[in-house]
Amino acid sequence: MKKTFLLLFLLSSISHFSQETEIIEINNEKKGDGKEMIPFAIIDEVPIYKGCETLTTNRERKSCLNKMMRNHIVKNFNTDIVECLETKLVYNAKKNKEIEECINVLTPGIKRIYIQFKIGITGEVEDINVRAPHPKLKEEGIRITKLIPTMIPGKQKGNRVRVGYTLPISFKVE
Repeated sequence: MKKTFLLLFLLSSISHFSQETEIIEINNEKKGDGKEMIPFAIIDEVPIYKGCETLTTNRERKSCLNKMMRNHIVKNFNTDIVECLETKLVYNAKKNKEIEECINVLTPGIKRIYIQFKIGITGEVEDINVRAPHPKLKEEGIRITKLIPTMIPGKQKGNRVRVGYTLPISFKVE
């Protein structure tokens, strides 16, 4: 049976939503209505994950958020899914019946799941988008993202805004 290892859970301070970012007026004539989306890398006040509330600087809070996301992945990602993405029926002569057997559908090497989402103005995860090498891995990415707890929302110029976040998961298939 092949072994699967989660190698890398989160690259710190990564988010590449700049193409989707709406411009916020510098002269503050336009009040934030929460529809603006700010990349995680440049947010004035990063969303605060439960357990990071006592930290005071944005840098510390970003680091804590990244760490908590890594812990969330380690705790909730079902690595058994990788071992059995698809099955086939095979005849078992000893039991004299057909049984389901897992088949290897991923080629050996490092595989990645990319999860992009936004932390909304209420602190809840929204707009989840997952790219994965197999539909079951995509479903798992969506499942674990929906388990992320509600946070204190991020702010830009004092207004609550949506914050883009990318969560890459890498694993090795042997």
